[in-house]
Amino acid sequence: MRGTLPALALIWLSMGYVDGSGCVMTQDCVNPGNIPDYDACIPKALASIAPPKPMRGDGWATVTGGGACTAATDCHQGTCVKNACVCRNDGVTAGTHCDDFAIQCPEYEGSACCSWQQNRALADNFKLIATMFGRNSAGGCDACAANMMRMWCGLVCAPNQADFMKMHLTYPSNNYRLDSMTGKDHVKVLEMDVNLAKPFTCALFDSCKHTAIASMSDAFKSSLGFLNYQGQTGAVGHGEYLFFHFGANSSYFNTSALRCDNYSEVTTPDVYRRLPAQAQRLPSMVNPLAPKQCPCGACRATCSADSGASAHITLRDNPIGFWTGFDVQLVSAVYAGIALFTGALYWKHRLM
Repeated sequence: MRGTLPALALIWLSMGYVDGSGCVMTQDCVNPGNIPDYDACIPKALASIAPPKPMRGDGWATVTGGGACTAATDCHQGTCVKNACVCRNDGVTAGTHCDDFAIQCPEYEGSACCSWQQNRALADNFKLIATMFGRNSAGGCDACAANMMRMWCGLVCAPNQADFMKMHLTYPSNNYRLDSMTGKDHVKVLEMDVNLAKPFTCALFDSCKHTAIASMSDAFKSSLGFLNYQGQTGAVGHGEYLFFHFGANSSYFNTSALRCDNYSEVTTPDVYRRLPAQAQRLPSMVNPLAPKQCPCGACRATCSADSGASAHITLRDNPIGFWTGFDVQLVSAVYAGIALFTGALYWKHRLM
């Protein structure tokens, strides 16, 4: 077992990491508390592909705590211990005085397409994901929550964003849609086409479909419905509308997904450090002794017969064609025989 975990970790990391090839969207404004303000502050398309950048500089918090203090009020989302701020260990709080946002997607810290404004939006969204889909003991599945966070980290921050994301309309690719969650019409959105690898899509859905929240909604009964709810119904209020496409092309967004029936690879330090910051704080992730398995009812596979990970699915670049297996000579002979037999019966009937 000791030899297996490092090997799994290397595979997991190699599938998730990609070199930079360009960014197609960004956001340069902030919605406090991630409360939708519709037209005023939404993501925007870039006029041309831009290079990814490291998560450094203004707006990025690269330290957590340590600021000088005399009282707890000096430390905002933390406390003052021996005249130094100690921040909450929640995957959200950062900054010397605990008044900033932690980097949410450390996997892409060295090269990313997301802005610090998008990092703040992800922090608020991930809190909701952790509450709704995480916590094994409360009908959720920590593997599901981590997989969802990792997907959004990839879509927003991966340095090869231009490979799997295109604008749905001509620049600036804006449209107006109804926000069915609030009833507000004519909401301005950025429309995008996003290509996802089928194995990841399937594994994500398998880890989430039997969580308590997913079981309560008909919208979550299929992998497409589950993703469309995240990228369309739930995203309109935040100025986004995603059209998902699925396939096996190597350029499609793909990363390994944690299996809900066994995600023990997170005990490997390198794997753990690459998890989204709030995924690292999920109960079964932060506690190394906690079972790395979601409740049995949450692990029934949909896309595979054997495991929730769908790892054995094989996708072919040239799938079975219409004429595959069609033996022209044999079929012609059979049809000729049928024609002769039918003709003989016809003339026999006429002569009678």
